[in-house]
Amino acid sequence: MATVASRTDSPGTDVFVTRHGAFVVRSDLGCFLQALDFCSGQDIKVWELHPACRGGDHYVGDPSSSAVYLLRGDAFFKVPDLSSEPPTGALPLHPSCRGGDHYTFCEDRFSIFFLTRGIVLSVADLATGGSAKEISLEPAFTDGLYYYGSDANRLACFRMDAERGLCGHAWSTAGDEEVFSVHPDVLSFLPGGLAVVYGPAFGVWECLTLMSNASDLPVPSSQEITRKVGYSKKALSQKFSISGSLDPESLTVSLLQSQFSLPAAHGGMGLRTEQEEWEEVSEEEEPLRVFLQPRQKLYWWQYRLGLGKEPILFCRALKVTRSPSPPTHIPLPPADS
Repeated sequence: MATVASRTDSPGTDVFVTRHGAFVVRSDLGCFLQALDFCSGQDIKVWELHPACRGGDHYVGDPSSSAVYLLRGDAFFKVPDLSSEPPTGALPLHPSCRGGDHYTFCEDRFSIFFLTRGIVLSVADLATGGSAKEISLEPAFTDGLYYYGSDANRLACFRMDAERGLCGHAWSTAGDEEVFSVHPDVLSFLPGGLAVVYGPAFGVWECLTLMSNASDLPVPSSQEITRKVGYSKKALSQKFSISGSLDPESLTVSLLQSQFSLPAAHGGMGLRTEQEEWEEVSEEEEPLRVFLQPRQKLYWWQYRLGLGKEPILFCRALKVTRSPSPPTHIPLPPADS
């Protein structure tokens, strides 16, 4: 089963909650999602991330106010809105507050998760490290992908469940625990989420036509093949409301390109697709003229990418073989090139 990429594996991605709703930040795509909550799918909007708010290591929300804390390196900002320019003057993180795997805010305190050590450091202030308390993290909560303060009294994390997919787990110091499913429209915005919703990415060579010569003499042959080029906009059914200057089509393309570039563990192909034709799929006719040798067969193939069982991107690459077996060459560059 494909899994959502964790915050560690997807730098610049984070989730948090403020009094204005639930948020998913995709710094790599330059935007963030805002919803009423993570599970209902209500009031989902996508906003452009202000350039000065991109590249954060962590994004932390205060569930009881509108405050968002942006951590970058060994410093942090307090910003009122991720779509506007943050105030100048970053504050340094206290040495004890540096190097955390995840940061959250709950009960007027910051919690810093050090997963390899199995501890949570709770402090009143990130700059001073004041009123520090060290708490052991229960083993059941060490495999979270994203951690955040879900309300004024509870912490939460996203985890992959073998049966239910991505789930949220909220808990309090009193021992209360709640498990909820993450709505597909929120899930698909996370790195790897498209593969969890629609199925893992695949790449395949599709045979377009066969040209054959059944005679004992060489013969010229010509025909036209029809092939699809571009991507299928109908393959996805997201219900994002786009705000500001974002372009809905560009957002969809960015999400797909990101999904295809992910490794197989997160339902991707590890391939770069930016150079392909990312326009509405259309059909093109191409003439083929060859000289077939006696008893020769030529197979013409086109490469395409998709999610689950649905083809989405029809690449321009064509390949000719003399065998009915599809080519083994992948005509797209690896994502790490």
